[in-house]
Amino acid sequence: RKPDVMRRFVWMLAVAAVLLTACHDDEVEPTPEPAGADTPVLLLGPPRDTVFEAMGVRFNMIYVPAGSFTMGASTTPGSDAYDAMADAIEAPPHTVTLDGFLIGDVEVSQLLYYKVMQSNPSSPFDLLLPLNNLTFSQAEAFLDTLSAATGYRFRMPTEAEWEYAARCAGRDASLYFGGAEVDSVAWWQGNAGEELHGLGLLTPNALGLYDMSGNVMEWCSDWMADYDAAPQTNPQGPSRPSYPSQQRRAVRGGSYQQGKVWQRCTARQFHYPSSQNPEIGLRLVMSVAK
Repeated sequence: RKPDVMRRFVWMLAVAAVLLTACHDDEVEPTPEPAGADTPVLLLGPPRDTVFEAMGVRFNMIYVPAGSFTMGASTTPGSDAYDAMADAIEAPPHTVTLDGFLIGDVEVSQLLYYKVMQSNPSSPFDLLLPLNNLTFSQAEAFLDTLSAATGYRFRMPTEAEWEYAARCAGRDASLYFGGAEVDSVAWWQGNAGEELHGLGLLTPNALGLYDMSGNVMEWCSDWMADYDAAPQTNPQGPSRPSYPSQQRRAVRGGSYQQGKVWQRCTARQFHYPSSQNPEIGLRLVMSVAK
């Protein structure tokens, strides 16, 4: 399709520019000065859409305002969160209140990871594609290195933050992030041709986020566990499970090899932290200064 070709061409130009020289302009959030004795080592982000830069690669973070929403889904007819395709681990629906935060408008690119880490675990290796095939520990190491390079604290989303952002700060009740038609917003089993696709080629949601459904699943910081029905504020997920067989991390967003049921905003999956899977990638999140 012509829009896809044009967007891929733009990405190719960006990759070429980064590999040749590091570009700077006034739109980029400036890297802070080295921290002094009374200054925090790592800064929180501003409460607005912001362009950051690391190793000559610019990337956009979208501001998601604070608010409350109903997290999860239920197969109980008449429920406000009714979804006939919901799995038992998506219940019970419960109220979650979140502070504002920044989230990447696209999944982390192989280009950004390569420039920051000087390596690339992805398969296939293609700087125009989303990062994939990395373990949870590799994701943590990347976030720590990126944070040190920029002076800002980057992290993974919690499950609650991921779902809240996918649902446009809780305002969108669509099954799939940003719309009722999965083909328009997600690279999935039905349209991906069993291949990863470039970043941001389909329709974004109302916040300007791409590929929350499909392409690659995304690591979340939470350990996987059942939901609690009680209202929660800024939930961080459960403590580390005692038994190794239960020590699994949540992942969100379906992949390019999965069916429609896994592309839904409320769908939950999990993997062991040591999993290295070409269907799993990462999306950046940052807490913001109040």
